[in-house]
Amino acid sequence: MAGSSGTERARTTLAYLRRQITTGEWAVGARIPIEPELAEALGVGRSTIREAVRSLASIGMLETLPGRGTFVRSNAPTSSVLSEFLTAYTLEELLSYRRALEVEAAQQAARHRTPEDVAALEAAVSTTLRPSHCPAHGDGETAHELASRFHYLLFDAARNRLLASLYAGITEKLAEPGHVERLTHAGDAHSMQAEHERIVDAVRRGDFIDAVHAMADHMDNDLVILAPDDEVIPPLRRSADDKERIEAARTAQHRERATG
Repeated sequence: MAGSSGTERARTTLAYLRRQITTGEWAVGARIPIEPELAEALGVGRSTIREAVRSLASIGMLETLPGRGTFVRSNAPTSSVLSEFLTAYTLEELLSYRRALEVEAAQQAARHRTPEDVAALEAAVSTTLRPSHCPAHGDGETAHELASRFHYLLFDAARNRLLASLYAGITEKLAEPGHVERLTHAGDAHSMQAEHERIVDAVRRGDFIDAVHAMADHMDNDLVILAPDDEVIPPLRRSADDKERIEAARTAQHRERATG
């Protein structure tokens, strides 16, 4: 980091600390390394470390206790103001909002990802999803950990703090009991695994168009609403003609890239 600007060093330091938390390298409740150790390891000044810690503390991920050190309090940003604001909206509106955030994050991640981001995403999808990892088919806690790790890393790679904070707020809201009981996964564990891998591949290649399409498809098969009669309500109601036109457009784009 020695040759980079102060702003770049601050951003890289903040991204590193966030990644340590979101990947579970620093577990919730654990004390993080002391300031001098972090400064030496990252090759930055202590003031840069303090700035990053303050930033993460302001969104609830870290907490500094005088005389004891700095501890991980959450693996995702939290905002009581945003949570209260989102209470006014229906579950259908919340899922639509989540979809927009995810698609934009995939696009920006493909544009701004670093080798470290790619390595972290690849590690996150290296664990093959099984039926028990999907809340619709088994252990919800395990699934939540795996899904959170992947999606939060994607938002880190997007390098957009506002997107990441909004996503954390929507995730927290969707986890409320009243919403959880109405949600399920449209896809099985195998399809979820394949979709995650497809997104990572597009991000790795820096192909933002493929990343957008891959994430949009994933959102179609990710969280969906269950009606009282157990009918699945898709996030987007597309007609057969709509689907045909989308597929034709994708085929044409791939053909142009292959011949261009």
